[in-house]
Amino acid sequence: MPVKEINFVTSNALKLKEVRAILGNNSFCNFKLLHYSLELPELQASPTEIAINKCMTAANVVQGPALIDDTMLTFNSLNGLPGPYIKAFIAQIGLEGLVRILTDFQDKSAQVSCTFGYTEGPNHKVHLFTGTINGKIVAPSPYLDTSQSSWGSIFQPDGYHINYAMMDQDEKNKISHRYKALMLLKEYFMKQANERLD
Repeated sequence: MPVKEINFVTSNALKLKEVRAILGNNSFCNFKLLHYSLELPELQASPTEIAINKCMTAANVVQGPALIDDTMLTFNSLNGLPGPYIKAFIAQIGLEGLVRILTDFQDKSAQVSCTFGYTEGPNHKVHLFTGTINGKIVAPSPYLDTSQSSWGSIFQPDGYHINYAMMDQDEKNKISHRYKALMLLKEYFMKQANERLD
């Protein structure tokens, strides 16, 4: 059976590194993952609409199968904010500003979610696969380079006493929001491959 090529469209080198580390290599279930570096625009809309729009835009750019990754960090006390706008929040107020937002709230719980959007190409259906990890917001560690670790240095997953940025990368890749989403995507590709064999 021929290998089908899929373009993973992202400008984020860390996302690409994690995806490759979790999958083990660039090929799985008769699919080969190619990297296409591009900063995709994001709608000011619901998380589902944002992921679908990014995936459709990516498919139109590459004119073929496309895969995108959209990540959210949501605070329960803020009814889901900053959510898909986490990047803009960090750019405007920084990590310490994000932590200060919750100062007057007793509830510091949060979730981080990763949604992979996949489509076979322009004008095809977009399939979404979401993985979520629960945790809480903590003060960033003073000895971490927060410019590199991004929001990971203020998110502590449930069951751990350290934040995301302090975790061993291999350990994180076995429990992360991205891992959970990728396993759902992999399951979908396996099902597709098996159906082609029938």
